[in-house]
Amino acid sequence: MSRKQEHHDYSLRSMSNLMGERWRKVSDGGERSLIKAPSSATSSAAPAPTSTGDLERAARKQFTQDVTPGFVYVLAAFSALGGFLFGYDTGVISGAMLLLKRELGLSALWQEVLISSTVAAAAVSALLGGFLNGLFGRRVCILLASFLFTIGGIVLSTAPGKEALLAGRLIVGVGLGVASMTVPVYIAEASPPHLRGQLVTVNMLFITAGQFTASLIDGAFSYLQRDGWRYMLGLSVIPAVLQFVGFLFLPESPRWLIQCGLTQKARRVLSQIRGNQNIDEEYDSIKNSIEEEEKDSGGGKKNTQGCIELDPIDCLYKRT
Repeated sequence: MSRKQEHHDYSLRSMSNLMGERWRKVSDGGERSLIKAPSSATSSAAPAPTSTGDLERAARKQFTQDVTPGFVYVLAAFSALGGFLFGYDTGVISGAMLLLKRELGLSALWQEVLISSTVAAAAVSALLGGFLNGLFGRRVCILLASFLFTIGGIVLSTAPGKEALLAGRLIVGVGLGVASMTVPVYIAEASPPHLRGQLVTVNMLFITAGQFTASLIDGAFSYLQRDGWRYMLGLSVIPAVLQFVGFLFLPESPRWLIQCGLTQKARRVLSQIRGNQNIDEEYDSIKNSIEEEEKDSGGGKKNTQGCIELDPIDCLYKRT
């Protein structure tokens, strides 16, 4: 009986020591070895749990601290409106052209010019999009694109003839080129690493949503006897204005700010986007990546003179 009792006591002591050491490993962030015992200060600061419910509450608390703030999704949605406008403006012309040909008596040549002019303008402006992104930043370029979408939509909806239609299509095409180069870059640079691929894909989803919406609008206004094409081409102003107003209050890309030497502002933007998460590791990673790119390009020196920071909100406050 004494041997059995001793064996039973030994098993209980072993299980108790093992549970205590496991809890010490969890409380120390996984950095302490299972064999090494914690100091007396650590033991008093982190008492052992009394039940599995304490472990679950601790894990749930850590999860809520690391959860992605909703501001990231708002930022991605407003950015992807550029993709929506891309899909809408390239898709709506197919239905509008049927009415334009009948009301304005367009020849085959003019139909081809009106359709292809937007794509040609987008191709040219996309070549300048990379330069504009590096010079003025992603936020300003998206504001420029949404402004061009708005002006182009107004010109198209009020066009008295085919020449004004051509001008409106060219303006929209420039906006398409700038947006297509800027929106994916902005979403990728502002998104947390574990969500970057998903949020960049949102832009593609919005492009297809814009094309689908364009088909619905074409079908809805195709039954009007006159001026149905004005509604088709002019409704793009609504998402363009929404994006423009939203980006007046959204931050600049933290990567561009670090690249331009605006480190303090980059930290504030990262803190705003990441919420209560620790930004030091991500900030150092972005900074090291930029330095490696500069070394590979042969510069070895930060190019802060090639950046022009424009903040429309600050400009309004200074004028008033």
